Amino acid sequence: MIIHNKADILIPHWCMGKPAALDLSVTSPLNPLTLLEAGVTAGAAAKATEERKLKANTGKCADLGWVCVPVVAESYGAWGLTARDFFSKLGSRLATSLGVKSWSP
Repeated sequence: MIIHNKADILIPHWCMGKPAALDLSVTSPLNPLTLLEAGVTAGAAAKATEERKLKANTGKCADLGWVCVPVVAESYGAWGLTARDFFSKLGSRLATSLGVKSWSP
């Protein structure tokens, strides 16, 4: 949750020089609001929570010059698309900064 000028985690210089405000959440696919969709589509509860977090916080973050990044996990282990994208970018940036070459298993 982004309140005033506080984020769960704030990463400076994330996207085009702007900080990323990470909004961390865990949600349940058994939530009555998402139960039907979650029973059909894996990650539906995480997606709904991401959308709610973006709607609530994107404007607040923009006012502070931040990028809003909801990082949502479902209680049964699925991660939201925004979270997976964030972890992929974070891994790439860490590998680049550490000089790690790409590898294949």
